[in-house]
Amino acid sequence: MQGRTRELLVMQGFCPSAVDNDPQLERHARWTPLSYAACGIVGLVGSLWIGSGWFFVILGLLTLTGGLTTRSIYDRVYNATVRHLLHTSEVPQHGAPRRFGCTIGGIMYIVSGLGFLAGNVWLAYIPAVIMVVLATIAGLTHWCFASTIYGWIVHRDPCGGITSTSTKKA
Repeated sequence: MQGRTRELLVMQGFCPSAVDNDPQLERHARWTPLSYAACGIVGLVGSLWIGSGWFFVILGLLTLTGGLTTRSIYDRVYNATVRHLLHTSEVPQHGAPRRFGCTIGGIMYIVSGLGFLAGNVWLAYIPAVIMVVLATIAGLTHWCFASTIYGWIVHRDPCGGITSTSTKKA
């Protein structure tokens, strides 16, 4: 992989060795943000229907798993199930920039859920809509707003110390 896509994936915290050696990484890197966006859309529709913010609180907590570990819950689900069905490699671990993004996303979804629970329309919808839009952009283009911010703040190894990546075949 070369050019802008490679640069964006490294900026998200995937190690250059994973980007260079895993031909499926470009597709895998789309999985997590698009999963967040899809869940956010489902949550927005569901919250309108049932009027509960618990969906977003739970979505936020699940999203935080990507901030606290080197793989999000969606990556773990993919690795445990979907990759076997599609006969693809595992989604590799991600570094600090992507963890930073997952942490921001998790907090935004939790804030949205609390907004729904408190009956505050602005607090409910603004963070959720922002997350859906930014996650969709990341999933479609590989440009991640949070990873860009991380790069401006912290100038160090984007892999966050991850030296080995898993590219095992099914």
